[in-house]
Order: sequence, then C-alpha cells, then structure tokens
Amino acid sequence: MEKIGDQEVLSFSLDIDDRTPDPERLLRAYFHSATTLNHLRGLLTSGFASLHQPRDWSLSHVRSPSLKNEFENIVEDLTDALDFSRTIGQDAGASFEHGGARSTVGEVDFYTSHEGLMLEYEQALTRECPVPKSVSTAPNQKGYYNTSAHFLWIGDRTRQIDGGHVEYFRGIRNPIGIKVGPSMKSDELIRLLDIVNPDKISGRVTLISRYGAGKVENYLPDHIKVVKASGHPVIWVCDPMHGNTLTSSTGLKTRHFRTIINELTSCIRIHSECDSRLGGVSLEFTGELNDEGFSVTECLGGSMELSEEQLGLRYQSFCDPRLNFEQSLDVAFLISNHYKNERRGKKKELEKDVLFTELSGSNGK
Repeated sequence: MEKIGDQEVLSFSLDIDDRTPDPERLLRAYFHSATTLNHLRGLLTSGFASLHQPRDWSLSHVRSPSLKNEFENIVEDLTDALDFSRTIGQDAGASFEHGGARSTVGEVDFYTSHEGLMLEYEQALTRECPVPKSVSTAPNQKGYYNTSAHFLWIGDRTRQIDGGHVEYFRGIRNPIGIKVGPSMKSDELIRLLDIVNPDKISGRVTLISRYGAGKVENYLPDHIKVVKASGHPVIWVCDPMHGNTLTSSTGLKTRHFRTIINELTSCIRIHSECDSRLGGVSLEFTGELNDEGFSVTECLGGSMELSEEQLGLRYQSFCDPRLNFEQSLDVAFLISNHYKNERRGKKKELEKDVLFTELSGSNGK
C-alpha cells in the first residue's frame, strides 16, 4: 500500500522509490483509461458485441455433460429467436459487421463506473454543466456532474452519514450507487437516502447489496422492507463477489463460484418474495488471456471446475480475484435461464434446476 493524503492506495511497484506520490502517474493513468475507452467504443460499434452468431460461442470448457446440454439448449433458443426476428422483418438485412445498419442485436450501450474513493481526484474531474432538457426543472438549469465516469458508488467503508464522501455524492447529479453490507443499519440506510436523494428522484440511487452468501437471508429482507416503506425509488443490484472472498490453502485470495451463485440466486428469490425486483448484477470479471490464449485462474469452480491446485496457473490480479471468461458466461446463462423460466410461468425449484445444481456444486462434486 502507499499513502496519498490520508488514503491508502494499492501500489503495484516493489520499489519503495516508486511509491512517492507523483501527479504524472495520474495523468498517465487518465491517458490510458481514455485510450482504452475509445478502443472499446470502436469495438462495440464494429459488431464485437453482436448476438447474430450465438453458435460460434465456445462451450468446450464445460466438463459436465448435463450442464453442456443445458447451455446448448439456451444457445439454440437464442438462435431460433434471432431467426424468427429476421423472418418477420424485425431484423432484416445484413448485420452491422457485414455492412448493414446498426441494431440493438448488433451493439450495446456502454457506460463506465467506479467507486468514488479519492475525493481529490473526483473533485478535479467535476464540472458545472447544463442540465439536459429531458430532466431539467427550470430554464437554463445547471448542475455539477462528475466526468470521470457515468455512474459512481459510495463504498461500504466510506458511507458515514457525516463523512466527506456522502457530502460529495449529495452534490453531483450523476446516478449514484451505495454499497449495502451486513453492517448497514436500517435507519442508517434511510437517512443516507434522505441525504443523497431528498426529492426521491427515480433512477438517482442504486443500492448494491454485498452481504455474503451466508448472511444475505438475515439482512436483505429487512432492508427491502424499510426502503419500500420510506417511499424512496431505488434500483437494487446484487454484488455477489465482495462478501464471498476467502484465502486458499496456498495463500491466494480467491472466491468460489458456488458461493457467488448462491448469493445471486438468494437475492433473486428474496426480492420475489418481498414483492421487489432485482435490477442488475455487479460482477468482477475479465476476458484477459495469457500469451498461450488461456483464461485467468483466480476464482474456484464454475463449469470448468477450477480447483485450488490450478489457481496458481494464471493468477494475474493485483487486487481482487475475478471471474474469467468461461465463468462469466456461466453466470450469464444461469440468469438468462431463470428469467426465461419466469417469463414462461415455470416455477422451477432451485434444487431441481440443472444449471443451478451443476454450477453451485449441489450435485455432490
């Protein structure tokens, strides 16, 4: 760790001389961030995110035959839906990557977000800008926007009612998030919402729950109940990563896919039981590959059944362990399958769901 002001910040350098605070490093980081975003935008507008060829998705990493069969069924359902759309003219013509027009199937909206931790940095990137006419309440209205990201959140360790982070977030017009963990008291949560969103504007606040698989049952229902009673319009998002960190027998910081899935599925069920709705999922994952073309090995389990002995093969994170490409695809398939069953009116019990049973390790593996 290195100290900048009164904040401890991760330093990846082993040389003590490199840990002296240097503003030039912030500028270099800003340059690389901007370059990366421009590269991603270029990819996303060139068909990189296209759904037109789902059969091209590789499922070679899936070891369980029954799980692979379920994944293939989802791919076939998606392929059939795309074929039907083309048949009735909803998705007529060539795809964008083949010279056609842009479409919702061929590209995605892309936004950035991060924890607003270093207030000095965030303040330096805050600008007074005209409020868009679609949301303004007065002619020529202006407001303060943080331009370092579209969406920022307050961490579980910096959400003190009288702290500087809450005060800063109160003053910006960006949509914001608040991490909600086991230490969050119900009355404290409502006081926070009253401060950062006194006018109860829809879409202003997202509550990101991060309890841990073993604690979500004890805290989430009450938090949902008090928020509903307060009248605050919030979007609920599940972060099944940060409450489920452990240390492997070899000393590596890791997470088990089983507990990630358990917290996520518990959140979905609890929201349904509380007449609420889970609006999103916050995951830490990467598509990063090593020089040989293999994914990172930082989280245990998943359809590739990553073991503790395999963690050290390609452990590349400097901070938190991330899901790799294959494991993130597992999560996407699980969520897709759940909402497909819900849409079709199927009340399938989790213990009888093949995807959940296989991915959560409930089959005795």
